[in-house]
Amino acid sequence: MFDAFPYDEWSDTVTDFWTFGGANSTGTYILTALGVILMVGSLIGWIWLENQKLQRQAQILRASGAFDQAAPPPPPAS
Repeated sequence: MFDAFPYDEWSDTVTDFWTFGGANSTGTYILTALGVILMVGSLIGWIWLENQKLQRQAQILRASGAFDQAAPPPPPAS
């Protein structure tokens, strides 16, 4: 069987396949910094969005008088 695929030329290190440079290159550090910035930004955005939803729901509950109702009686002691 004839096999012309160059397996011998393949490398086992992932940095040889890295598009933006080898290990410890400027491209690696730039992409890492961008990834961290985007992650932190998305977390801040998610927290802001959830806070807005909670504030709207609290406003609806306050308008309905749900917070003005008397507390339920405690369960009987056994």
